[in-house]
Amino acid sequence: MVGRSQRTGGGWRFSRSGVAFVGMTMNMPRVPEGLAHLWAKSPVAAHRKAQTLAEHTWEALMRLSELAHQRPDLPALSGQPRLWHLLFWTVFLHDWGKAAQGFQRLLRGKERRWPFRHEVLSLAFVDWVTADLSREESTFLAAAIATHHKDFDDIEDYLDEHDPDLDPLTFMLKEITREDAAALYRWIATCAEHWIDALEMRPLGVTCPVLPPLEQALNGLTPQAIRRHLHRMERYLREWEDTPPSAENLRLGIFLRGLVLQSDHLASAGWGALPDPRLEANAILQTLGLSRRHLYAHQRTAASVGGHAMLLAPTGTGKTEAALLWAVNQRLPRLFYTLPYQASMNAMYDRLTRIFPEQVGLLHGRSTMAQFQRLMEQSYAPEEAAKLAQLLHNRSGLAYYPVRVFSPYQLLKAAFQLKGHEALLSDFTEAAFVFDEIHAYEPDRLAMIVSTMGFLARTCGARFLVMSATLPAPLRAALEDTLGQVTSIHASRRLLAGLRRHRLFLADGDLLDEKNLNQALEKARQGRRVLVVCNTVRRAQQVWLWMRDHLPPEIPFFLLHGRFTGHDRARKEREMLQAAGLNPTDHRPLVLVATQVVEVSLNLDLDVLFSDPAPLEALLQRIGRINRLGRRELAPVYVFRGVDEVFRRVYRPIEQVTHTLEVLEEHFAASHGKGVVLDERSLPRWLDAIYTGAVLDAWQKEYRRAAQEFQRIFLDSLQPFRSNQTLAAQFDRLFDSTEVLPESLYDDYLTLRDSDRALEADSLLVPLSWGLYAMLVQRHALLEGERGFPPVVRLPYREDLGLDLEANPAMEDDQEE
Repeated sequence: MVGRSQRTGGGWRFSRSGVAFVGMTMNMPRVPEGLAHLWAKSPVAAHRKAQTLAEHTWEALMRLSELAHQRPDLPALSGQPRLWHLLFWTVFLHDWGKAAQGFQRLLRGKERRWPFRHEVLSLAFVDWVTADLSREESTFLAAAIATHHKDFDDIEDYLDEHDPDLDPLTFMLKEITREDAAALYRWIATCAEHWIDALEMRPLGVTCPVLPPLEQALNGLTPQAIRRHLHRMERYLREWEDTPPSAENLRLGIFLRGLVLQSDHLASAGWGALPDPRLEANAILQTLGLSRRHLYAHQRTAASVGGHAMLLAPTGTGKTEAALLWAVNQRLPRLFYTLPYQASMNAMYDRLTRIFPEQVGLLHGRSTMAQFQRLMEQSYAPEEAAKLAQLLHNRSGLAYYPVRVFSPYQLLKAAFQLKGHEALLSDFTEAAFVFDEIHAYEPDRLAMIVSTMGFLARTCGARFLVMSATLPAPLRAALEDTLGQVTSIHASRRLLAGLRRHRLFLADGDLLDEKNLNQALEKARQGRRVLVVCNTVRRAQQVWLWMRDHLPPEIPFFLLHGRFTGHDRARKEREMLQAAGLNPTDHRPLVLVATQVVEVSLNLDLDVLFSDPAPLEALLQRIGRINRLGRRELAPVYVFRGVDEVFRRVYRPIEQVTHTLEVLEEHFAASHGKGVVLDERSLPRWLDAIYTGAVLDAWQKEYRRAAQEFQRIFLDSLQPFRSNQTLAAQFDRLFDSTEVLPESLYDDYLTLRDSDRALEADSLLVPLSWGLYAMLVQRHALLEGERGFPPVVRLPYREDLGLDLEANPAMEDDQEE
């Protein structure tokens, strides 16, 4: 008997009869007779032999069983008590159309193409298993089969009635021999009961259907039967164009198609059993070298909270550990850790992999490259590293790893109804999400993210923890309004009172003024580890070039921003963390020049900060990289008063910056020039003082406009069984950057591509926002890519400086990592 999920040791494992249910690799309990000649998959060189239809179906059902035992209560959430029954028979039948003789010849390489859709042909067999289902249940089951490769819009041509001699459905059905159809029938009759029991799905509501008599079943394989299911699907989809689907139908469609896609893709990948989705509090603490007795109060509170939460605690007080303890207590089978920047995602992936070995995936625009670099550091050969990196990326993109690190834009792919959005939404169902430093997003994108959070909470049973050093009052209100009941968790006033780590100074002029750069230089000469944070890539490059010309040769200096190649970026992140991390091998002086990339989840610890002005929440993150553990005397942090015009494109509205300076000015004046000792207890009041008047009005106006528009255009129009390619193009422009190849690296790129080292070749590309891309095109500084080659940018590139837009003075800078 399969029990409900069994809780153990502060975490959980899914159980069957008291035994941990951790996935399956068993052989078929009973092999169907007369079907060994029917293939589902062609052989792949030496890597995989041909796979029979029965073998692939069994593999897919094993993956479905694992997914079902991870979420045994999903039928209650979906409002469909027979959800697992519907899914079992959907997966069982999904590829039966491959029994067509033409498709079999295609799989054996005897034909170049088969001009029909095998999933449409699979619909001919639906009536065999639906005698005890309602019409709606049968229609949704058929829809999940018919759309497990293509959207409904791609198969609707089969709706049209034809002369019997010209009907494609007639041709398709003639290609299934009567002998094979009878063998498929016997497969259900003789094997299904054994398979249901072996997969332990009977306690989940899966039963064997009452089959029609054999002759009736065979005679029912007609074009009319297929077309009947297609027309019923069409009626639902046409109705949904005018009236959105009910919550129950939306969930049912999402879970049916989504979990069929997951089961099929995981089976086709051939990775075997899914990793055990287990998080245990004691194991987490042990790995981190912590004990329950020594946890901070906010960490203990997080470990006991069930449901949505907001965690406010300063940098360096164990927010990540608190987040993991919160996730454990949710007792959900998935954890998604969301961060805004690739550097912070890479660093968090490393941290979580040490806690959950072989259970963590990484997913962002350059995650394959990040994995490749890690493997190369472990002495893998380039070809082997490339293959394994691609494997790790593919697993991260499917429902394989129970823990994944990604950006919120991966979350938004589902809301934009991109292809396969049902699989994403199913993966997000009954999942725990940690949002780290959500302050990094502008109000319009924040509105999209928070609205999607609300949809996932209501529709998919997801739970959210939002954590930051500070959250402005309007954002707290938006989260509470969207998510409903949210538990606020705060670091204790006793802890905050003891956290006096920084002395803040306001300095005249612009950070780039020579007198100010000389001040940073002098700190480095005095043996300090100096962090300089600029609001744009161009400014960071200017500071670095100045430092290069003035620093003594024995003082190392680093530059980190988002306009390096993947290869150079990975190396710089690694070198930076080694030199300026929490536990460096020595404490020698250095200078690190960076953009906003250092604000989030990077375990840096330096001695002094020089920063462009920025909104207070961003400044506090920068300040948090200084004297992180509070083991040294009060560390000086310098914020400059000069507001460059370019900052208006980085922070909107710019009043966030000017009001921040006004608040800081008030407190700095009270210090009589001696610097403000930052008291963590006062910072929330400072932040709330900034979000008043014009700043608050502008923020709320932009947020509400974006939230209402996003709800109307995206969330309210979400449908299963079809994607929206118009929105897909919009998504790419809104969130995805593009990549370009520096002209100086063209020959190297070509050599690597010609040597079948595509991943290494791609490591030579530089990411650019679409805005900058358009400017480059307008300034004739870009050659469009052809025949699979990336666009080539005709600007200088250096591995120490990155892509140099200064070479084209007409270019405007913008905010990019």
